[in-house]
Amino acid sequence: MSDLLAVLDEATVGRLASVRSFERGAAYQSEGRVGPLRVSAARVVATVVGTESYEVELAGVDGGLRFACSCPMGAEGAFCKHCVAVALCWLGSRGDLGPTLDDARTHLLTLSREALTELLIDHAHEDESLARRLLLMTTRAGRGASADAAALYGLIDQSFAHGGLVSWREMPGYVRGIEETIDALEGLLADGFADAVVGLVEYALEVGERSIEHADDSGGLLGGALERLGELHLEACRRARPDPVELAERLFERELDGERDLFDGAVVRYADVLGAAGAARYRELATECWAGVPALGPGEVSADRYGARLRITRIMEALATLSGSLADQIAVHQRDLASPYRFLEIAELCRAHGEDDLALEWAQRGMSAFQTAPDQRVRRFLIEEFRRRDQPSDALEQSAAGFLAHPTLETYRELAADATALSEWPRRREAALAVLSSPAPDVPGSRRHPSLRGRGRAELVRVLIWEGDVEAAWQAASEGGCTPSLWLELAERRRPDHPSDAWGSIANASRTRSPTRTSGPTPRR
Repeated sequence: MSDLLAVLDEATVGRLASVRSFERGAAYQSEGRVGPLRVSAARVVATVVGTESYEVELAGVDGGLRFACSCPMGAEGAFCKHCVAVALCWLGSRGDLGPTLDDARTHLLTLSREALTELLIDHAHEDESLARRLLLMTTRAGRGASADAAALYGLIDQSFAHGGLVSWREMPGYVRGIEETIDALEGLLADGFADAVVGLVEYALEVGERSIEHADDSGGLLGGALERLGELHLEACRRARPDPVELAERLFERELDGERDLFDGAVVRYADVLGAAGAARYRELATECWAGVPALGPGEVSADRYGARLRITRIMEALATLSGSLADQIAVHQRDLASPYRFLEIAELCRAHGEDDLALEWAQRGMSAFQTAPDQRVRRFLIEEFRRRDQPSDALEQSAAGFLAHPTLETYRELAADATALSEWPRRREAALAVLSSPAPDVPGSRRHPSLRGRGRAELVRVLIWEGDVEAAWQAASEGGCTPSLWLELAERRRPDHPSDAWGSIANASRTRSPTRTSGPTPRR
């Protein structure tokens, strides 16, 4: 530890805090929101009362300043307004602090062990966090694994206990108690009680899974603590080597029925612990469950598609991946062909295994099964595959259909590439520009493509800019309108030769509310 005087002054506070945090922290300090300072030569701790009460610690460490606050900004490592308030309060009262904790330490050294023990126990009755820390220390003291486990089950309950919704503001303090319990569990594992830790961590994960339903964990702090518990469980299993069949049964149940995916991919992550016997039991349970999952054809839906069905599907996918068999992996994916993307997943899987013909077949099946609403990702796969196979006519057929389905700059460029390869671009280009130039939807008899409605002639403008014809793009925007961002781009590109028109484009961009009502350029004056 370093002397706090050597590392903390007002200039340091100004450097670490944002202007806003400094201003608000100074206001907090002047309003008396900082509680009593708990000071030693190297450290100051205090509670700051804002919308909530937050704990701030400032300390000199290795010649630098260490700071922490229990507020959300502090949890992200910021020198927040609460840190500013405590720092300014400490700086302003250095000459009149009275007795410090260093003085208290000197006095405590004169007391007997019995007196110190009573003082600590009395305070623990009033301080929940201190009581929990003392009890956790007791479990490490060595009363035997069974005694430690019995005590820790109760401490796990205490750590996750809550009196209703835990807000995101309260989350750092809430998780701190959970982290202390995890520290104790890690200590128990280090002391050689791996068997006990396996059961304790499984219980902690079960309690934690229920608790997360009552917590605003938008910052991910509780999720991080649960991930840490998951890692501890795996390590404890590796040391304890529990019965692999029984472990497989517990893992499968938790992966299948859990709400938070805490044991997702367990058969892969625990492969070295499960061994052949455990993996076989896991597969047996999964296969039995899988047998009751009905197949879904194109367009069919399932009420539990994103619930239990999704979880057993992921389990089966993991098992198929472990087997290394492409046929096993296709069989799992083939159980759900409700969307075109599922066909694409199988096609990509086949390609990854070097089965290019099978990959092409599955992609084509996906296009055929959803002719009225094809997936552009499947079409893109086919275009790439036909190009790779040097089948330009087939690639052009797909890119032309893709452009008609979604006439955008991106599909226009794909069409241009494939049509150019067959020397068909001039004719194809004329037809494509006609599609992009079709009348706006409010014009009687309009044939406007649905995907272009509400954007004026934005895609035509994008295409003409890409082709380098800025003047044609300007004319298209003037006649049919476009988006604000394109007006600004046109302004920038035309500024050197047409400054007044460029300013008109900027004016159009600022006035635009609905692209279909976009006016032409502002008249020259």
